[in-house]
Amino acid sequence: MKVTAVETVQTPRYSNLLWVRLHTDDGPVGLGETFRNPEAIVSYIHETCAPYLLGRDPLRINEHADTMMNWTSNRYIGYPTRSVEIRGNSAVDIALWDLKAKAAGLKLVDLLGGQCRDSIAVYNTCAGQGYNWNSNSLARLVSAGGESRADPIVPDDLEAQINRPGELAQSLLDDGITAMKVWPFDEAAYETKGQRISAERMKEALGRLQSIRSAIGDKMDIMLEYHALWQMAPALKIARHVDEFEVFWHEDPLNMAQIQDLAEYRARAVAPVAGSEALGTAIWYRDALAANAIDYMHYDIAWVGGISEALRIAGLAHAHNRMMCPHDCTGPVTWVANLHMSLAFPSALILESVRAFYLGFYRELVTHLPTIKQGQAFPMTDPGLGTELHPALLEAEDTIFRTTTLADL
Repeated sequence: MKVTAVETVQTPRYSNLLWVRLHTDDGPVGLGETFRNPEAIVSYIHETCAPYLLGRDPLRINEHADTMMNWTSNRYIGYPTRSVEIRGNSAVDIALWDLKAKAAGLKLVDLLGGQCRDSIAVYNTCAGQGYNWNSNSLARLVSAGGESRADPIVPDDLEAQINRPGELAQSLLDDGITAMKVWPFDEAAYETKGQRISAERMKEALGRLQSIRSAIGDKMDIMLEYHALWQMAPALKIARHVDEFEVFWHEDPLNMAQIQDLAEYRARAVAPVAGSEALGTAIWYRDALAANAIDYMHYDIAWVGGISEALRIAGLAHAHNRMMCPHDCTGPVTWVANLHMSLAFPSALILESVRAFYLGFYRELVTHLPTIKQGQAFPMTDPGLGTELHPALLEAEDTIFRTTTLADL
């Protein structure tokens, strides 16, 4: 089997997303995905990845993962996290694993060693319709009703976490979901660039947490997301104030590259620390774990190197007795890849999921999604990842394709 074409697929309707499809002379097509800065990643994939991959055996994934990181003509040896190069490599790597599993006639989870559980619990990241869809928008809190594409049938959990957090918690509990992630302190961070938080803003944010506890008591785990926005002093002040609400974790409270600061934060905070969607490569976890700076390993499979890197992280999780909680507030292929990893490894704790996404626009993008029932995600049924880009997406007039073949080189 040889790679005959490297194809990228984009849609202006959800312009932060980028898909990669690897075509072969033997039939199977591998599907991968990454997120943010798509134009730069498209250029990298066609300039650097395609000339390397075309004509090669796609089943030699370990060789390709190493070569694209260290030995292509780009010779990219910068810090390995969330760069254009690493995100491009991540999408290609996911596509290679999808293709290999399809060639073997196996589901990806079976290629990874098989299921260690029949389902896995999900938690709900309380984003809403329009959150982070577009490549020219900030990944921050948006005002309610700010997106013209909003579907009234799909819950807007972002608006709800701002204005109706208790009602939101009850709604999730009614769906069997017992853990939710919110970011009530982000508005204050943007106002001061994370340098301080006023008493007024603190009271407002704590009021949202109190609304959740007042509505449903301790039936819901509350995960706090800080998007790495805070300096140390206000971050610790916030941590002290939220202790009374028994929060499940503090996720990315600081600049997560500052590992010694993170270790100090972890030593002084009561709740555990989760990280990091932005920096969570195996190398970063090696250093963060050595510094006792992290509890939950919250990496993004489409930002840190794909499934190949996720397997290295799984080894570190096992060796350090830590739990994995893969990140997703991005696209459906990443979410499905996370499910396969989480079903395959006992160290996986819970699957991040966005109700407003899997009940909403994900259905426009791919053919199959995981079944979510009573707060549990169940395995895919078809070979490989178990999903493909939706025919409606591939046939839409505004879908953007770019393909490189050997004839183009």
